[in-house]
Amino acid sequence: MKRATALAVTIASFMISGVAHAECALKDPPAVPDGASATEPDMVAAQKAVKAYVAETQEFLACLEFEGKGKSGGDWTKRYNDASARMEKLAADFNKQLRAYKSK
Repeated sequence: MKRATALAVTIASFMISGVAHAECALKDPPAVPDGASATEPDMVAAQKAVKAYVAETQEFLACLEFEGKGKSGGDWTKRYNDASARMEKLAADFNKQLRAYKSK
C-alpha cells in the first residue's frame, strides 16, 4: 500500500513539474478593421477577437508571473511588459476604429 501511494505521489509530481515548466506562449494580436469602411458584422467579429486576445494575454501574463516567481528582472519581465503593451495598443486601436465606425 505504501509503495502504491509513493508511486502515485511520484507520478503526480512529475506531471505537475511538467506543467510548471511548460513554456508560456501567446499568439499574435488579431487585425482590427478600418472603422470608416467596416460593416457591423466586421466590428462585432473584431470585438470578439479583441476580447478573446485580452483573455489569452491575461492568462499568458499569469503564466509569466508563475514562471518568474522568485526571480528578479530577466527575460520574463521583458516578455510581460511587451505583452501588456501589445494588449493595451490593441484595445486602443480597436476603440479608435469603433469610434470611427460609430461616427459614420
